[in-house]
Amino acid sequence: MRRLALLLLAAALLLALPKVVGTDVLPAQVTDLLGADEARRDRAVVVRVTDGDTLKVRLANGSEKDVRILGIDTPEVYPQLECGGQEATAAMAGLAPVGSKVVLVSDPTQGNRDRYGRLLRYVHRSGDDVGLAQLRSGRAQVFIFRDDPLQRAEDYRAAERRARKDDRGSWAACWR
Repeated sequence: MRRLALLLLAAALLLALPKVVGTDVLPAQVTDLLGADEARRDRAVVVRVTDGDTLKVRLANGSEKDVRILGIDTPEVYPQLECGGQEATAAMAGLAPVGSKVVLVSDPTQGNRDRYGRLLRYVHRSGDDVGLAQLRSGRAQVFIFRDDPLQRAEDYRAAERRARKDDRGSWAACWR
């Protein structure tokens, strides 16, 4: 009984620690230990398309959050415009327009937030993975932080290879 109580106390402390230090990131080893191996899903509405891989959304509780789409990287539009940045942003605006309903899906192999405080999530609209769509169109490249493999890495890499082979999007104009 005492062992169970200590285990529960340790788990509670580990879960509370990110709130105390001002971040929601838990190491993968801790979430694995606690059995958090299933993706979290949250419904949201798109408030703004920031660029080709970042959105601002309103969650069901009314709070607004910046979301960095997991597994992709697109050319920047700010602070300096990069080749393909406007096209990637426009493509994202078509995939997840302002006012559209989306589902944010976490990846248990990844952190909850990036160093800028943005939520790290896959984004689905009408059942479609918008990050995968960006890769297929050649507007994004696969991005894996610190070599921590994403659950969707294989599918994402295959989509990127195909877009590159077919010279789609930025592969034709910017990345050759």
